[in-house]
Amino acid sequence: MERKKNTNVIALTDFSAAGNSAVRHAATLAIFFESSLTIVTRFSFHKKEKINQKNAEFEQIIEEFAPKVSIVVDENPYDLASIHAMAESANNIMFVLGVARKGEESCFNASRAMKFIAPSRLPVMSVSSQPPRDENWQNVLLTIEIDQPHKEKSLWAGYFNRYGHSTVHILHNSYQDELSKDKLEDALEFVDRLYKNLEISPLKHEISPRAYVPDSYAVENADTYNAAVLVLMTTTHKTFIDRLFGTREQQLVGNPQGLPVLCINERDDLFVLCT
Repeated sequence: MERKKNTNVIALTDFSAAGNSAVRHAATLAIFFESSLTIVTRFSFHKKEKINQKNAEFEQIIEEFAPKVSIVVDENPYDLASIHAMAESANNIMFVLGVARKGEESCFNASRAMKFIAPSRLPVMSVSSQPPRDENWQNVLLTIEIDQPHKEKSLWAGYFNRYGHSTVHILHNSYQDELSKDKLEDALEFVDRLYKNLEISPLKHEISPRAYVPDSYAVENADTYNAAVLVLMTTTHKTFIDRLFGTREQQLVGNPQGLPVLCINERDDLFVLCT
């Protein structure tokens, strides 16, 4: 298979446990996608934010992965807008950032993570402070919902198969009414056609009993599928409930199960990884 060359993964770290976890996850992803790795170490939401110093854990990760992947540590100061601008100036394929849970210290919590993700043309993988569940990225979760877009996230889930023969697990609800049944059948048929063209054979799993939020179900049951990552689309049109309590992706980034979540925005100029 001919693959696009000279791609790059960008990790953001503030040298916290979550930030260093982002570096480790990003290094394994760079190896998986045959990419280089750029590590951004100086970034802030505002000018007065404290910039932390490198620590032994960070240095250990660099030493471990330096023989396996090309690594550049970028110590230039960035605000969030300039990070996104920098990312679009070269052949970067995704960001990786560490999201702190309650009681942990990190530049990114769930709310800040979503502020970073929202304007991104690149997919953004959020990880927790836990180490990668599978450094070989062999099982990918993808939910198909009748009222959510699925083309872009299906493509990105498929890239894991194309590069590393990962298994794509499609999770979906079942429905009793004919209209919902037809919508689900149309959605699954679309993914079937897409994956047939890409020579991908996914595994389909019906969620029973039906899950109100399939992405949350996927995270909570990640161990059932030995999952390495969940691929999801971010919420485009926010409801009052979304604005009050946060979108489903805000509730899932940096989840306590330690499952990485690859967030993809619905936009016309989304980066597409050629294979």
